[in-house]
Amino acid sequence: MQAFNYQFNVNGDFTSKMSQMNEAVGEFSAKVENAQGWVVSMAQKMAAFELASGYVERLASTFEGLASSGVKLDSQMHDLSAVAGVTGDSLKEIEGYARQSAKAFGTDASVAVEGYKLLLSQLTPELGKCPEALQAMGNSIQITSKLMGGDGVAAAQVLTTAMNQYGVSLDDPIAASKTMADMMNTMAAAGQAGSAELPAIKAALEQCGMAAKAANVSFEETNAAIQVLDKAGKKGSEGGVALRNTMAILSQGRFLPKDTREELEAAGIDVLALGDKNKTLKERLEMLKPVLNDSALFSKLFGMENANAARALVQGTDQLAAFTEQVTGTSSAEEQAAIIMDSYAEKQARINQQIEDVKISLFQATGGATMWAGALSSVLVPVAQLMPLFSGLGSLMTWIKGIQWANMWGNIRGYMYAARIQAALMNRELVTGQFVSNGFMINITRATLAVLRFATVGIFEGLKALGAFLLSLVTTGTASTTFAGIASTAFGAFKMAAVTACRAVSVAIMNIPIIGWIAAAIAALVAVGVYFWNTSAKFRAVLKGTWASFKAMFTGIAELAKQVFGAIGDLLKACFHLDGAGISAALNKLKAGFSDYGKQIGSAFKTAYDEEMAASAKEQEVKKKKEQKPTQAAIPGIPETPQVPTIQSPTAGATDVTGGKTSTKSAGSTGADKIRNITVNIERLVDKFEVHTATLTESAERVKETVTEVLLSALNDTQLA
Repeated sequence: MQAFNYQFNVNGDFTSKMSQMNEAVGEFSAKVENAQGWVVSMAQKMAAFELASGYVERLASTFEGLASSGVKLDSQMHDLSAVAGVTGDSLKEIEGYARQSAKAFGTDASVAVEGYKLLLSQLTPELGKCPEALQAMGNSIQITSKLMGGDGVAAAQVLTTAMNQYGVSLDDPIAASKTMADMMNTMAAAGQAGSAELPAIKAALEQCGMAAKAANVSFEETNAAIQVLDKAGKKGSEGGVALRNTMAILSQGRFLPKDTREELEAAGIDVLALGDKNKTLKERLEMLKPVLNDSALFSKLFGMENANAARALVQGTDQLAAFTEQVTGTSSAEEQAAIIMDSYAEKQARINQQIEDVKISLFQATGGATMWAGALSSVLVPVAQLMPLFSGLGSLMTWIKGIQWANMWGNIRGYMYAARIQAALMNRELVTGQFVSNGFMINITRATLAVLRFATVGIFEGLKALGAFLLSLVTTGTASTTFAGIASTAFGAFKMAAVTACRAVSVAIMNIPIIGWIAAAIAALVAVGVYFWNTSAKFRAVLKGTWASFKAMFTGIAELAKQVFGAIGDLLKACFHLDGAGISAALNKLKAGFSDYGKQIGSAFKTAYDEEMAASAKEQEVKKKKEQKPTQAAIPGIPETPQVPTIQSPTAGATDVTGGKTSTKSAGSTGADKIRNITVNIERLVDKFEVHTATLTESAERVKETVTEVLLSALNDTQLA
């Protein structure tokens, strides 16, 4: 068989499009580099402004730190002056005591002044006139606060509660300060010996302090009784109420109920001695031990609600005495505070307060200048943050100043003239619907205008057409003809506006650099799908089978749901009746439902596939019968045409041309039936088709068949690639 050398040259606008894409990429890269340089420059400027702003903020923070302690102390001292009416040297003296307390105990000076204010408000403002007593009481508060986690307010409330409940006289402030210190040590020792801490002692004293004072029970024995009741489960205010009620019943003496008094006297208990204030609480409670086991009498004496607390006190008299001895004449609070203040954190706090005291001195020495400096620095912060805006405004004003307004106005007039011409041309294109691509921006603008024109003129014409059409239906004669003509014209205008809008949008989309390529790719995929639909029976069969399976899947959902829910109902019924056979049947029914559903889908696919393959085979058979032509010998009266010899390659190793491959060597021309040097040029695959050959001696019909075979083979190779 003759071998051919064929060559396809695909030209046209492919090379130019690739060049344009390359240029666009280069321009984009240049713009990115320019933008990057601008961003870097802006970042450098912003970094400088950020550095200045940070410096101003740190400066403001420094001034604020220097002035904060002095400002707090000054504010507290003015509040104390308002409460106590202390001014002048006395106020300065109290301030000095507060600063000394801060350095001694490691707390802020303003905290010490807050304790002074609580003393003045809870005890008496007259303490302000005795700074020494106020200082001593303030120190007691500071010591107590060390036992309460540094809570100075709670410590002041504990001490002032004890002082007020026991009615400590404040006529002699110095003596009162010493009493406060003794109470502080007593409560601290009680908390150390027993189980009730200072907050619980405070809550109990709020309930029983005055009653204990009235019953002439010492503060030490009262704290011991609170600890006894706390161990018995009467904690805090509950223990204070129980102690108050017990002491009140004991103090009734001869006013006890007659039957109760008689029972007590029969047991050898002197009811008058029970209320004797000269006796200690322990002594009075021990008198009741003979009736301790008489529950009825004990409950009658103290009442059901107080019987348990009174029993705990009577039984715990020995413990009451021990606690009283432990809390009397001690310095427990000072000792505990000293241990706590020996910690590293407390030492560090005292050092910090030394530094804070220097800041206060600086604040007072400068007369509040640091306060003004801090305020000014806080104003500079937003100014520094606005510097980029000021810089930008300055550059903008410089640019505006350098504008050549006359030339710019001339350019604007030129742009307006060109825009008017362009608008006129664009309007003509929108009216006629005939336009070509003119660049990305023009295409987008034209597409927008076309859509707006359709939304206004097109919709109006459509409504007009519908109205005229309806009028042509309800009228007759000339009027009907007139309205029909108007409707036809309006429908035409509506169609033109719609087609123009769609065409403009399509052109704009296709010319978007990325979307255009995506659209082209989609179009290519659609073309491939159409090609395989037209050429491949299996492709059509698979698609039709898939569609049929989808339809079967959706149409069978109702039946599947019916079977599934029915099976679930049967399953639930069988479960309630404990019917094993019913459960098995329901499960089989559920399984059969899904199995039938799958079989329906598969059967639909197979049926559609087989039908399409059968129809395609039948169509191919019909087509082959039509293409088979009778030979001339089969037609009577026409002589048979001699057979054309088969073209063969004289060179060994040449491959079949129809296989889609070129020969390994150039074909030689040794006979009259040989063709050599065939070149096929295709421009855009539709524009141009050329065939060049030499030494052509074969018939035209044979050459046509040969060229067709070569072309189809090459096209098949291209499509496969």
